[in-house]
Amino acid sequence: MLRFKPTEHLTGVTIQGDLQDFYELTESIYRITGIVDDPTSAYYGVRNTLLAICYDIRHAYMGDRDIFTVENGMNQEIMRWHKMITPTNNVYYSVNVLFPLAIFAAVSMQQAFPSARKFYESKNMEEGEHLPPYSDYVHDKAYLNQFAAGVWQALGEVIGGLELEKIIRSWENSYDSYACYATQYIDKCNIELLKAPLEKRKDKLRNIAKRLVKAPQAYYTLLRDLRTAAKEYNTDIYSLHDSRLEYPEEIEW
Repeated sequence: MLRFKPTEHLTGVTIQGDLQDFYELTESIYRITGIVDDPTSAYYGVRNTLLAICYDIRHAYMGDRDIFTVENGMNQEIMRWHKMITPTNNVYYSVNVLFPLAIFAAVSMQQAFPSARKFYESKNMEEGEHLPPYSDYVHDKAYLNQFAAGVWQALGEVIGGLELEKIIRSWENSYDSYACYATQYIDKCNIELLKAPLEKRKDKLRNIAKRLVKAPQAYYTLLRDLRTAAKEYNTDIYSLHDSRLEYPEEIEW
């Protein structure tokens, strides 16, 4: 089962799991984001956010991130009973995801699920079309809901249960849409958190979480500016980059 906890310096979420956990999560993300690479699609930003997280998780179970071992309960007595020799520890993989990115994924994917339904088999399938079965859709939603619950749990460990409840209630009562979302705002939030002094990071994270579940005016100003620039340069908002939004070379997790 996937495990989630805040990183030591409160910059992100540490996700831990065994090979099967991480493999199932990446497969669920791949299926639910589909094969459509179209910046004009409603949840293109959400899709790219999930795929960015998926990239790190996939590299984690390939051994490119942290690994550790945990006892699996096996002992000599059990081995003798089953007439088997087995390891007494299992390998777990670990990867860190910046908190704003993880929170955005947790809240936005819920809205994108109905749109993702078209990537699975249905009565409207064209002849010869090969899509994952509907049972995979049920499975994938469950896996991503587990991811979202883990992110909320990690956030609650930082800001406290009462503050977490307020944020979730605000999210549940919000009419904000994550369709055509300007994901440059996530970069802005990531960098804000990284620049915050450790002693102020808890308050900064709470503030960022509130802004991700209920967008402030500053977000809509950014979205307007991006749309204006995209029209001027005849491109989409996701192809635009603000040179002022630069990540540090090393992140102190």
